[in-house]
Amino acid sequence: MPPEFSVRSASPDDAELILQLIREMAATEQRQALVTVSHAALDRYVFADRPIADVFLGFWEGEPVAYLMLQNRFSSYRGAPILYVEDVFVRSRSRGQGLGKLMMQFAANLAVKRGCGAMHWSVGDWNSPALAFYDRLGTTRENGRVHYELEGPALQSLGKS
Repeated sequence: MPPEFSVRSASPDDAELILQLIREMAATEQRQALVTVSHAALDRYVFADRPIADVFLGFWEGEPVAYLMLQNRFSSYRGAPILYVEDVFVRSRSRGQGLGKLMMQFAANLAVKRGCGAMHWSVGDWNSPALAFYDRLGTTRENGRVHYELEGPALQSLGKS
């Protein structure tokens, strides 16, 4: 990475910054109404003794400009771990500098170090800039699968049956 850009693990002291970056990402995707994450949720799921997600922050010339949330998964077919990219976000004023690619390179390097056989993520089919960005990374789009979400009353209903 160029000396002007660095990535580090987030700490509990970064919680407000992380929340701000998540809100900015949601605004970019016009999904602000879906954001309910809280400081308490970060403490419970990211900064706990057994976290279920890792958060990293990217700094350009000392300024926080990027955010990455990763989760570990396991491939039953491959019998190997998969690194799942839940979020990768670069603030709008810092886009076009190659920082998104640096964040994805950081994630890929971490995946290799962790012995992962793959790295996965999803993106809205409406997000043309993101699709073009990921295509430039040499990725393969998965065809033939449909992503499902179960939440709210439907999740509660199925969970009670």
